[in-house]
Amino acid sequence: MPARPAALLLAAALLLSAASARADRALLPPSLVALDSPEGQRLLVGASAREDFFHLVHTYVSQERPSYCGVASCVTVLNALPIAAPEPAFNQVNFFNPAAQRIRSAEDVGRGGMALDDLGDLLRAHPVEVKVVHASDTTLEDFRAAVSKNLGNANDYVIVNYERSEVGQESLGHISPLAAYDAPSDRFLLLDVARYKYPPVWVPAADLFRAMRTTDPTTGQSRGFVLVSPAPDATPPPPAKKPMSPLVFIAGAALGIAFLLGAGAGAGVATWRLRRTSRRARADA
Repeated sequence: MPARPAALLLAAALLLSAASARADRALLPPSLVALDSPEGQRLLVGASAREDFFHLVHTYVSQERPSYCGVASCVTVLNALPIAAPEPAFNQVNFFNPAAQRIRSAEDVGRGGMALDDLGDLLRAHPVEVKVVHASDTTLEDFRAAVSKNLGNANDYVIVNYERSEVGQESLGHISPLAAYDAPSDRFLLLDVARYKYPPVWVPAADLFRAMRTTDPTTGQSRGFVLVSPAPDATPPPPAKKPMSPLVFIAGAALGIAFLLGAGAGAGVATWRLRRTSRRARADA
């Protein structure tokens, strides 16, 4: 995996977390580490698998309806994949194309959300390959190995379906994408699509796996995860403008900061000179 400057990582982390910073944000249990905390940023800089983070940070969206966690997760991942998208991009309305509507309508999902197999079927209505894995059919070790490998490679992504209460949050089934893995702490970075309530968090792998092994009462099966990649015959997106080099980004930020510091210093000097002149004028009077 190519090295990424720590400054760029931290800038991206803060940018991603800023939209989640609201007064009504729910408190996190001690087992979860917020990405925008010093410890969360340290974990990102040292993460052993974080390639997906750099793509998802640009496409990460919040769910627009209470039952749309699965829709928002799919849109986040589809927009990160190298596939042609509807104009201007996938969103939580055009996600329900005619093929998807035949599987589950937008109204139906809006009323009751979606289960793990629904998630896989709705994704297959788009030009992607999907592997659905129920947590009851695998082990923590195999989950960790498969998902950490995925997160270290570009152009394939992971979405998890889990029970919130098992990771110390409110009792509710939920769906969100993963973005990184830190081996020393054995934690995954979860991009919670309920951004109005929870920030991106680092969750222990064992806790996340236990949360996926819970039974979904609508299906009687365990929850789990999906692996998503482009279909072999998927139309690639049109050529895009060359992205800005990370070094150019950092240099520009540094120049901007230097400009602001310089402007502030200049204003301070001007104020000091004005006050000195005023004092002299009063002394001469």
